[in-house]
Amino acid sequence: MTTLDLDDIQGIVLRRYPMPVARNLLLSVGDPRAARAALARLVSGDESDTLQVSSAMATPDPRGGPSRLGYRLYVGITWSGLTALEVPELVPELSFRSFRAFVEGAPQRAQMLGDEGGSAPSNWIEGFQNDRGHVLVTLYAPNRDLLEQHSRALGQLLLADDAFVELWRGDGEALIEMDENGVSGYVRKAHFGYTDAITEPTVRGGPGPYPPETQEPCDPWLFVLMEEAPNYYIPDPHELGRNGSFAVFRVEEQDVVGFETFLQSKKDLIDPELLAAKLMGRWRNDVPLELSPDTDSPPGGFNSGDLDNFEYVNADGSGDPWGERTPIGSHIRRVNPRGQPIKGQSIPGGSNNDHRLIRRALPYGLTYLPDEPPDDIKRGLIGHFINTSIENQFEFVLREWINSSDAVGSVRIDRNAKGPMIGANEPDSSIFEIPQPDGAPTIRVTGFGSFTHTRATAYCFMPSLTALRYIAGLGVESPR
Repeated sequence: MTTLDLDDIQGIVLRRYPMPVARNLLLSVGDPRAARAALARLVSGDESDTLQVSSAMATPDPRGGPSRLGYRLYVGITWSGLTALEVPELVPELSFRSFRAFVEGAPQRAQMLGDEGGSAPSNWIEGFQNDRGHVLVTLYAPNRDLLEQHSRALGQLLLADDAFVELWRGDGEALIEMDENGVSGYVRKAHFGYTDAITEPTVRGGPGPYPPETQEPCDPWLFVLMEEAPNYYIPDPHELGRNGSFAVFRVEEQDVVGFETFLQSKKDLIDPELLAAKLMGRWRNDVPLELSPDTDSPPGGFNSGDLDNFEYVNADGSGDPWGERTPIGSHIRRVNPRGQPIKGQSIPGGSNNDHRLIRRALPYGLTYLPDEPPDDIKRGLIGHFINTSIENQFEFVLREWINSSDAVGSVRIDRNAKGPMIGANEPDSSIFEIPQPDGAPTIRVTGFGSFTHTRATAYCFMPSLTALRYIAGLGVESPR
């Protein structure tokens, strides 16, 4: 088993940090030499000079301790960004031969993922629509004040000497709710009302800690570019490719008001909260339907350690193969079918790990209160989906499992059925099927559109710290 170089891998790839606010900056390269010099300072190791790109090495709790731990900083570079930084020009042997999606870029591949109509690249945030976005910088902090403080310091570096031009900035922030004592605080929830960030792949040899789960650990080469990987060649030269990763950065606008209105519109057919649970595959308090299909408050309570510790279909075919507990088309069953036989399963009865993703994202927009009058506040999710094969992980999941009805060949679902939460649904054709036990008729829910709309996508290479230093050093003459 290869030991992961945690001090060389950007921390966002392997570690989840408890920081509730983040700022994302999309930059265009101005003067390439000045831009490379700015990147050099971000990986110099001298924190007294400026903020440093964060590795996956363990650090003390960032909410306490010295101020130097009050942030986490990450850098992603698009293919057009590598070109703008003159990397192909200065490195003739440069090759990303296994990574066609990255080289082509997100706008060119959007249609195959269902990003059409309102979600088409022509409707994306300016800067993501074309090749002008070169570098994406993500800054996490434990509070807004520190985020602003570190953001100012970062801007002074990146925008000086015509190094970069800022095209866009977008902030994410954990939702704020009031507890039973009337005290407001951050909560781990998404805008649709569900507990967020429950499932995270266990990485073999990774830093952890990981919650208990029935799935096999994922091989590290699914998230870190490694020469041992059986399905790709790491980018050349190896000092550029090794220990890197790819991040699909997304801004996804969520129609929270429309979702709540839809749930209530079906109350004569099915209880709204049960429908919400069936659509997601979990109750909104995070209890999985597979372990408690009838109530979000099972008798005797629920062990939080079991939130991700279950299967849909066991090796002997038992379990819930027809979706009577968790519908086949529910969100969490589509994005992570576990050991269920499904399209793309590399080994019969295997784990489906080859298509796993790591999501690092935060909500944006104010918390929606269903009891309040509808509003027009923009809400959504902003952040990264981490993988090493955009084609076989991010794109495969969206194309084959979310926006297709034939992924589970042994179970027939309606040909128009797509993922209910993030699928490209249209009101005149959408359908969500809820099988019933004991041969009772299936409940068929129709008439809903897309609850999620893409506002931006960027395919980013997340270089290792070694690779960032390599890029930064290009064109710099060695001392004689």
